[in-house]
Amino acid sequence: MRLKHLVLATLCTTLFTSFTTAAQGTEEAFNQATSLASESQETDLSSLPKEQAQKIETEPRRQDINPPIKQSTTFETPTPQPQGSAADPSYVAQLGAPYPTDGEPGDPLIDAASSETKKQAQARVDYVAETSAHPARIETFAAASVPPSNMSFCWDAPYGGKESLVVDHWAWCKKFNQPVHTFRCNPGCTPTGAVTFRFTFMGIGHKGPTVADRSMRVMFMADLPSITGAPSLTTRLGMSADCKTNTPQGSCLPDSRNGVTRTLQEWISGDGLQSALFDFTSDSGVLTGDKLVFHEHSFKATVTSDIVDSNTYGGESFRCDSATYIGSAHGCVYDQVIETFTLVVDSDVQDSADLIWSALNTPDKTFPVSESNKYIPGTVGSGSPLVRLPSSQKEQNHTHAVNTCKKYWGDGYTKGQTLDCDEYPFQSTRQGAKTGGSGTSHYAVKPLNKKHNQKAGSRLESFYKAQRILYVDDRNDRFYVELRNPDGSKYQGPAPGPSGVAANVEYRQCPNSDLPEVKEIQANAAPEQLFNSYARSTPDGWTGGDSTYSFDLPDGRRLFLFSDTFLGPENSDGTRPTTSKFVNSSFLVQNGNSLSTITGGSKTKPTGFMPPAIDNRWFWLGDGMIANIDGSQYLQIMFQEYRGTGDGSAMPFEFVRNVVATFELSDLTKPKWIDPLPSATGAAWGSALLPASRSGDGYTYIYGVSDDQTNKKMRIARVKGSDLSKVDDWQFFRLGLTENTWMRGETEGNEYLEGVSNEYSVTPWNGQFVVISQDSTLAFNNKIRIWSGCDPFGAFGYWDGNDEVYRMPETGPWGSYGDPNIFAYNAHAHPTLQSGDRWTLSYNVNSFDNRWAPEGALFRDVSIYKPRFVSFRLVPSSGASRMSKQFVLE
Repeated sequence: MRLKHLVLATLCTTLFTSFTTAAQGTEEAFNQATSLASESQETDLSSLPKEQAQKIETEPRRQDINPPIKQSTTFETPTPQPQGSAADPSYVAQLGAPYPTDGEPGDPLIDAASSETKKQAQARVDYVAETSAHPARIETFAAASVPPSNMSFCWDAPYGGKESLVVDHWAWCKKFNQPVHTFRCNPGCTPTGAVTFRFTFMGIGHKGPTVADRSMRVMFMADLPSITGAPSLTTRLGMSADCKTNTPQGSCLPDSRNGVTRTLQEWISGDGLQSALFDFTSDSGVLTGDKLVFHEHSFKATVTSDIVDSNTYGGESFRCDSATYIGSAHGCVYDQVIETFTLVVDSDVQDSADLIWSALNTPDKTFPVSESNKYIPGTVGSGSPLVRLPSSQKEQNHTHAVNTCKKYWGDGYTKGQTLDCDEYPFQSTRQGAKTGGSGTSHYAVKPLNKKHNQKAGSRLESFYKAQRILYVDDRNDRFYVELRNPDGSKYQGPAPGPSGVAANVEYRQCPNSDLPEVKEIQANAAPEQLFNSYARSTPDGWTGGDSTYSFDLPDGRRLFLFSDTFLGPENSDGTRPTTSKFVNSSFLVQNGNSLSTITGGSKTKPTGFMPPAIDNRWFWLGDGMIANIDGSQYLQIMFQEYRGTGDGSAMPFEFVRNVVATFELSDLTKPKWIDPLPSATGAAWGSALLPASRSGDGYTYIYGVSDDQTNKKMRIARVKGSDLSKVDDWQFFRLGLTENTWMRGETEGNEYLEGVSNEYSVTPWNGQFVVISQDSTLAFNNKIRIWSGCDPFGAFGYWDGNDEVYRMPETGPWGSYGDPNIFAYNAHAHPTLQSGDRWTLSYNVNSFDNRWAPEGALFRDVSIYKPRFVSFRLVPSSGASRMSKQFVLE
């Protein structure tokens, strides 16, 4: 801002700029000033220093700035003089520079292109949200033909230590205090009084259908006059405006009516005389396309007498355009501000708002997953606003997002076209899924209510048009994203999940007191030899795997489920080639005595059914079942996601989350839907399933296991019917001090039976339910145990001294392999293989020697990594009952 100082020989009024906090009312100030100014005063120049008096007399165009006279200045008592006498003083007037507004020290600027800190930006964004219905803003922005009587929108704005603030594209504010000081010189100069005004500028953007709407209006008001001493009120103060163009072409045309000059007395009086209007019009010349022209306005205060003194106040830069894709085809806005898209969270956009909130506040809990911490831009706090993309480029972002949705939620994620794949940052921004960078750490996607997604998209498009958010290469419009409740308060995120008591646990009367007794154990039971024969003969099918769940398909075929799987061939000498393919999940389909392998991917490039989304992660499957969903049958399988820890331990991995994959029976190669399941407790759900068709009470029971190294604990959940994906309907077993309950929240449930392993089974038997599991009370225990209870949720107990089903003979240095690296795990029963009282269980064998080399255990001996099947009779005991002392209830 240039400052110049000119001495006025006739008015003796010196204008300085300073802050004032005290102000008198307009009427009182006017009366006081009129009274004091009517008195003639005589002052001796000796009251000022000699050097200063000489300067006032002989140097009318001084370049230095005298310190402003504070309101505490002592004025001499005026002495009345005859009007027009030789003793009348001559007056000197001077314009000074405005003092900057006081404010708190700010934190660093957001970036080099920004003029505000994060703290200042947040205060401005909050102000915009709070004042969207501000009366002064509505009155002004309704294109008032006369200056408004109320400029409180700018008076109350959060300037943050500055005197000028661009609030948003449509509003610029500038506010400071401007005092006028009067000296009497005859021949020496003595201060006689001052008038201090509050100067306020309010800039207003404009838009419309015609070229004439490329315009900008600024309101000016000088109010709150504060009078001290006896200033001369006949001094004339004028305000005018100018405009310059900062681009090679185009021009800015101030309206010929711009400018007003009034006496100080008139400025003080009010009555509509304290305000002024300034209009600017932008001419685009020969420009084409968006016809962008950048301008900057400024304002000048002038004191008029025999000599003119003036001061220029910096205005603000603004942009005018004629972009046809923006709604109103022509307009001017204050573009040097980061705009804010405020999405009001209501029932029409709830799901979209929740995705945005999660992306901005808990990004590491969103999908896609990332091994590095996710950073998703858009908030003031992030310091990284969004930038709009041309429409022609946004489709690549949406395509990338849709592919991500398919990867995490399956090809049928739309669930009958009721869901959309929504993404944040928005597909229409440079920070979108594809254009925002490589990897997965910069965006979030989720299938959500289609109507919510479309409504939120419509509001974003309306924001683009309303705020004239352009996509241009050199000066892209940037914007933040805010979520607000309908009352204007900040949205605090998604509602917590279901909680509270769903039902009390009701135990039925046990139909008998029998305890299960294991008899006539037979190792190498069917279908073990069938599997081994198939492995020896298949060129590219299953040759080994673990987990080993089974159930019958509706068409009569039997499906066996495996996690980590080696594919053929095997070598004739009983070794496995190191070129063998390996996938994290597979199916073996048994049709009579014939077996066939199903994997994901293709025959030449097989994959698991749930290929890892990123490196260092994988899915292992749990139990599965046939589900009835909307009258159709589907295959549902539980999966758990794990990640490698690289910690060098025997089990260098950790649990991440649970999902359920739903397959169409006509295509078992890939899931149609993938739904996230409760995972907050770290429990791996899917250790066992008891379908509603076998539970006896219409509920499907889902069993899980705690994330312990040893002595693992059971967890129990249930859902009405057979659709495991209805997670909001899940209920979780809670063992209480006085009563047991079914709770609606996963974290409200608790652990129950101790000593189970990662995989086990819960199966109806003799009017009761039996649990069969490897004993996990000791690490790598080779004991398989049995418990029984009257309900699917227990209470489970065991026959002390007779709870052992089988000892797995392969494990440890004294096992059948004589190898300390060999261990056995994951024993459970197979109801599909049951015949009368003859039951069959399976368990898996593996080695800690996981070298991918000919000398590695799983390559030098193919027999290790195969399931073992054991059959046995399970009959009611004749030697004990649930009522006997030998029965231990857990």
